[in-house]
Amino acid sequence: MAEKKTIELTMYGVAEVVKWSIDRNNGRVPGTDTAGLKKMQALLNEKPQSSDYLTLDQFWKKAVNIELTEDEIHVIDRCLYDIPNFDNVQLPQIRHKFWPQPA
Repeated sequence: MAEKKTIELTMYGVAEVVKWSIDRNNGRVPGTDTAGLKKMQALLNEKPQSSDYLTLDQFWKKAVNIELTEDEIHVIDRCLYDIPNFDNVQLPQIRHKFWPQPA
């Protein structure tokens, strides 16, 4: 069993990870069909359908703890680095949360 690590993200951060790992990936980085990324997608599906600014603001700022394996973290880090480089756009700022920790 791979070691799990808990990462705290806001819902905006979850949306950013899903955008780069799933929506814009187009199969360029394999291994994105993991339980951790599916949980992130499920969290985004809880987005309120209301157009009330306060409700949406509270949703996007809500912090969640997501448990990911080392392999999932590595795949997300690759997606947050490789996909923007393939598309020739700026790297997302959320990437620092997924950098490997020094030993």
